[in-house]
Amino acid sequence: MKLCLRLFSAVAVTALLASPTPTLGQMYINEIFFDPGGAANDQRDEFIELRGEAGTSLDDHYLVFLENELDAFGDGDAGVVENLFELGGFSIGSNGFLVLLQKFNTYSADNLVAGANILTNDGPNRPGSFPAAFPGYGNNAEEGSTIGASDLPSPSSEVSTGATENSGFTAMLIRNDSGAAPMLGEDLDIGNDGLDVPTGKAGWTVLDSIGVFGEADETEFGRLYGRANFGSGVEGFFPPGWTPNIEPGADFELVPYEIEHIARWGNSTGSTGDDWHITNLTDNEGSGSLGVSRSGMRMDLRQSLVGGHPSDDGNSATPAPAQAAVESNKAVPYGTKLLDNIGGPNYLTGDFNNDGYVDIADYTVWRDTAGETEPTGLFPASETDHPLADHNHDFDVDQDDYDLWEANFGLPGSLSGGGAAVPEPASAVLLMLMGACVRNGRR
Repeated sequence: MKLCLRLFSAVAVTALLASPTPTLGQMYINEIFFDPGGAANDQRDEFIELRGEAGTSLDDHYLVFLENELDAFGDGDAGVVENLFELGGFSIGSNGFLVLLQKFNTYSADNLVAGANILTNDGPNRPGSFPAAFPGYGNNAEEGSTIGASDLPSPSSEVSTGATENSGFTAMLIRNDSGAAPMLGEDLDIGNDGLDVPTGKAGWTVLDSIGVFGEADETEFGRLYGRANFGSGVEGFFPPGWTPNIEPGADFELVPYEIEHIARWGNSTGSTGDDWHITNLTDNEGSGSLGVSRSGMRMDLRQSLVGGHPSDDGNSATPAPAQAAVESNKAVPYGTKLLDNIGGPNYLTGDFNNDGYVDIADYTVWRDTAGETEPTGLFPASETDHPLADHNHDFDVDQDDYDLWEANFGLPGSLSGGGAAVPEPASAVLLMLMGACVRNGRR
């Protein structure tokens, strides 16, 4: 009976907070894997994910990446458009997601969610160059790239890499309502003192943005322009009184590890640190990873651990300690799969059915699988084999997993929006729970 009352209270509160329908035209940067580590490749395995209302046209929409680098004297190219994705002519997929993949990427159907609009650079070969075909996201639409993305050549090269910069950037999803279209190499921060126009450029609407310093040496001096921003570094590393260079009113969070992967927390819609999972990934076999996909094997990267796998034996049958420190601002357990739902909602603790929300449907998964353990005969348990509702990674679906579900119930703050399916109406859920509680009370 006590469990029923706790469930009833949680659903009742969430029913009052839930937004009934998505806002027309809302759109989000949902996930960016910008620094593939291990055996992965920057010009092959990066990807970008956008989220919005299913079927929304992307005419007059652009995704731009701004340079973040400055030195101690304030000199550098911060604010310069170094990557440009022209999204006109495309639309959000039927499930509310769009994915940008690089040429020669190794993602398989096991990684990609049905219903997402998956765009892969299929730019033509370039005669006389090596490699002969454009890697990465491609160069530009004039040269035939499906996506029409590019990046500025490095000082030592006349050729762009077609990849995002590992050291950091600000990604801005914009709609050009009445202004001039963005241009590669354009400086939106002349003087390196902040955006010259709050929206980036007159006539633009910034739909979403996020800034990242991927490495500590960039965090100290660089500049970011996102609504939410993150830096890599340890408190105390920076001089006394140090503050990050960000836009007025923007949010900033410092994490003590290198950042390689950023993803909204489930189907979150806000612009604070709580709305994002900022993490590092690993292909270490000890995490349970099958590694970087080759010969049809899926890409399988996992939540990484501070200092690497215990005993560094590369053996997935040597589980990490339950309390091991992870390179995650959401304390996601070591070995959690994070790249098996590209084009779908992101990982969220307590979201056992992977729909981007922690709700009654997840309780049903937990209830129906409570008591499950790792497959019979595995001793010790393997990091590759966790039951679906085992979100604390102790190889058992038990009360601890229920407690995680209860603690996160209602996240990421709304039970609708962003193109995801709307759960059962709150009234129906309340009636269902009331009936179940009455039956349990009679028994």
